[in-house]
Amino acid sequence: MQAFKRELEVLFGQLDRRVAEINRERRVEGLTPIAKSEVRLLGQVSLLVNEKVSLILSLAQTGDLDAALRMEHVVKNELKRLLETQGLIYDEDSHLIWIPKGSKFEDLFDFEHVNIKYIDPESALLSKAIKAPQKNKQLIREAIATEDFL
Repeated sequence: MQAFKRELEVLFGQLDRRVAEINRERRVEGLTPIAKSEVRLLGQVSLLVNEKVSLILSLAQTGDLDAALRMEHVVKNELKRLLETQGLIYDEDSHLIWIPKGSKFEDLFDFEHVNIKYIDPESALLSKAIKAPQKNKQLIREAIATEDFL
């Protein structure tokens, strides 16, 4: 699973460099630079990047990226393009993912122009259990049965 985390680090590093390039172009054109973007990883991806959780639970790699994005449209387009080069897609329905009240987000990568965080595993699993219990039944059972999970 750590290979997946490294892949994301490379991908978001590329996004950060691309935003730096766009900002240089904007300065030349007399435009304001893009504000720092934030990616909040949700769902399965948030569990996959969590080293402790990925060692404990049986997680399947996913082909889509569930994330709440706080970024300008141009950055989102660059992110989607970069994801495609890695065989991933941004899940446009990510805004529909229920985030439990009191959820915490931990820093994963903090680049100059892009900050990536992931939701705490308890909140990710609670969201999965409440919003898609049948689909996630095995994962939830495994988490409950694992005494080292919390």
